[in-house]
Amino acid sequence: MNAELFATFLVAALIINFTPGPGMLFILAQGLTGGSRAGRAAACGTATGMLVHTSAVALGLAAVLRAAPIAMDLLRFAGAGYLVWLAFQSLRKSELTPATAGETAPDRFGPVYVRGLVNNLTNPKILLFYLAFLPQFVDPSLGRQALQLFALGLTMLLVGLVVDLSIGSGAVRVGRFLRQHRAANQWLPRFAGTAYGALAAGLILGATT
Repeated sequence: MNAELFATFLVAALIINFTPGPGMLFILAQGLTGGSRAGRAAACGTATGMLVHTSAVALGLAAVLRAAPIAMDLLRFAGAGYLVWLAFQSLRKSELTPATAGETAPDRFGPVYVRGLVNNLTNPKILLFYLAFLPQFVDPSLGRQALQLFALGLTMLLVGLVVDLSIGSGAVRVGRFLRQHRAANQWLPRFAGTAYGALAAGLILGATT
């Protein structure tokens, strides 16, 4: 790696990962409604999706997908449909949950991990961002450009995982505080449902613009 380019990349990666975005909102929603285990599971699922995106960029698959807009749109709509389903489940849960204070049962790691993975993989904007962002920090004179791309993507993943784990674990404290109020057991799932709906709308709008 080019040391100067890599140092610049690290600064950019920190800024990007600390900037609120759809992935952060998804992890926050999981942590608020499902507890710290759910927040960590969502962060790990998201990180696994990032690993797939990194591999796709390094292997050149992202360029192939970018050249097939129909495939990209299908991927967007699949992701939007999944998020709409999550929104429906969260809003339904808010109607079934009594408005009483207390702790909610923590969500299991596996299902939430899958949610984070699917949410990440069905957002083609991440793949396109990686395709546009990572090559800027590759030094062609050093050769092995695919390996450089993979190393950059892996670094981005690790920085993001640290940030996301902190957010996912910290969200439970906010959720615990809010659940001390009687109506919070209903409003937290509603917040999650609204967040999922907003993410779905963003994917749909991205497919029509």
